[in-house]
Order: sequence, then structure tokens, then C-alpha cells
Amino acid sequence: MKSTSIIAFAAIALFSSLSFAQTRAKYEPENGKVLHGAGLPNYWNDAELRAQYDSFKKYSGKRTAVVTWFSSLYENGRMTSWRQNYAMNLERVRKLQSVSLIKFSVQDYAYSRTKKIAPLKDISRGVYDAYFQEFADTIKDFRDPVFISMNHEMNGTWYPYSQEYSGSGVTSADFIASWRHVVDIFRSRGANNVAWVWSPNVPDVGAVPASKYYPGDEYTDWVGVSFYSGNTADALDPIYKTYASRKPIFITEWATAQEKSRYYANYPGDAKWVSQFFNSLNTKYPRVKAISWFQYDKEDGNYLLQRVSDQQQEYSAEARDARYTDDASNLVSKNAGGEERVPTRVIPNEVILQETPAVRPAPSTPAARGKSLRERIKLENVKTENVKTE
Repeated sequence: MKSTSIIAFAAIALFSSLSFAQTRAKYEPENGKVLHGAGLPNYWNDAELRAQYDSFKKYSGKRTAVVTWFSSLYENGRMTSWRQNYAMNLERVRKLQSVSLIKFSVQDYAYSRTKKIAPLKDISRGVYDAYFQEFADTIKDFRDPVFISMNHEMNGTWYPYSQEYSGSGVTSADFIASWRHVVDIFRSRGANNVAWVWSPNVPDVGAVPASKYYPGDEYTDWVGVSFYSGNTADALDPIYKTYASRKPIFITEWATAQEKSRYYANYPGDAKWVSQFFNSLNTKYPRVKAISWFQYDKEDGNYLLQRVSDQQQEYSAEARDARYTDDASNLVSKNAGGEERVPTRVIPNEVILQETPAVRPAPSTPAARGKSLRERIKLENVKTENVKTE
């Protein structure tokens, strides 16, 4: 470790303890530490998740305190039980002595094909309450800390819960109302082991800035960002200057890829960009308290750390700094790695959607009027090995 890094770390630790001692957020690490994490694409069985975890540890030189993974309300056009489909992922991550950051979306991951999404207005008026109640109960039963980021990158143009998505009919006010409604459900069910991470994209894309989607301090524990190599190191400034005095910052996705770097006119190269990123955290952004590398090879780009050897070496050298902690022991149960503790109770085979009579024209018969007050949707189980991640 370079002596300048040691000095910077000491200065950051002192600054953090003096300036933010009274405002430490839920699950925020102390003493200037930064949770070291990674998004790992296959979390559907223990062996494959462990293999990816070990691989990233080999390339990064460090364990991951946070494992980022994705879930969605619809899977291949079907609304599925969150407990049935995702509870075991929580257990698998816990066995690694890591904490989950769940990137949850109300749209189908296969939206381009199925066009399935829970409309934000319907969420706000309670149509999907049964789904979110079961989601909340699952998290509560898990008991250990969980980070949840809902409908991320809303200030872009590529997700149908965004105001800027063509034909969405969504407004930023709809986003805020739906976010608050879901958080209220979790709180009412006693799922208080969630840290809510609001995660816009950097930079803003389109005419509606991230700030228009902010749910408010009372409904947000952390401010997260997606930050890729199309950005200069100081592109975090607008978000940081707006929120860092009130909330810790979580870089929920970051990585390099040729498809992203082309947006940076004088791109310095992958290794240099990684170096600049870490330097900005060490010297300019002390309130960044968690980072999660996007360890994916997807259709839209290869983001793997080991894609470029000098990038991987630079990352490993920087992450060696004691500031970047791989220790989540204070957040993970002592018996992690043992028997699964999430109850496998019987799952109801349908979710009752609470709808108001105003949804449809007034029915003509008493029986029809009764039916209009509730709509039943089959809650189907999807074989997890066939579910595609983001």
C-alpha cells in the first residue's frame, strides 16, 4: 500500500468521524471503511455462487462483504411468490458471510418480450399489496440485514417505470408514491432489517433529473448510483453534493466495458480509469461507503474484472487498502453457513389484488359487483435454474 493511501485513509477516517458521527445510517460501516462488494450473475445454487465468489476473490484480491443480485415481480410473464423464488438466495449469500444487495424491479426481466409490469399507480393504490406483504414477511423472517434497491436507474430512458421511457405514461411523482407505499408496507409488517437504497444512474439521461425521483430522507437510507466507464471520475459530483451530507453513498454498480467507455471522449484506458475511480473515493468522496463491481458478461457489454489484465491488477492493488473492508461479520448471523433459517412454510397459490370499484364500470349484478372488488392472479412457481438474471 502506498504511504499516500495510508495518509488519505487516516484523513478520511478522521473526517468521517468528526463530520458524520451523528448521522451514521443503517448498516453504514464505521471509521471511514467502505464495504467491498460485487454483483454476481448466478445465484441459483450454492456451488455456482461459491465458484463465482471464489473467482472474484481471486481476481480482486479480496472477499466480498456485499453480493448484489436481481429479482423481479414478474418472471417470464408470470407473477411469482417472492419467498418461493428468492428466499434461498438470501441464505446462499449469507453462507458466504456476505450481505445481500437486492436490485428489485416491478417489470419482468423479459419485459421486451412479455410487456409485463406492475404499474406504479396500481402499486400506490394497493393493487399489489399482497405481493409486497409476502416479500416483506420473507425479509423479516430472514432477520439479518438486507439492502434493497427498487427500480434502479429510473432517471434513464431504458426502463418502463421511468418517465422518460417512451409511452410509459409514468411520472416521477408516480415513482415516489409507489416507493413510499412499498416502504410503508415493509415497515407495517415489521421488516425493519432493510436498508433502502435509492439508486439512480450517473449521469441523468433525458429531461427528468434524478432529483425529481427522490422519495425523501424519511424513505431512503442510502443513496446509490450506477457508475460506468463512460463517466469521468468527478461525474459523481452532482449526486454527492446533493445528498452526501445526509446519506451515505453506495456505488451499486460500477465497471468498465468498451460499450460504455465510448461515451468518454478522452478515455484514459481501463486500468487508468479504475485507478482514477479509487483515487476519487480516497481523496474526494469520503461518504462513499459501499462499492459493488458489476461482474457480468452480457449482451450489452463484457464487464468482467479479468477482461483486461492490467485493469484487474490495478483493482487488486487498490482494493488491498484496509479501507475497503470485506468483513461483514457484524451484519451476518453467527450461524451463517449452517442450516437455512428462512421458514419454508406453505405458499398460497394465488395473490389477491385489492382493487377499487372505480377500476371498471359499475357492474349490473350483486355477484359481479363483489367480483370487481378483488381480482385473483395465479402465483406460479418458476424453476429457478431456468430464470434468467438481468
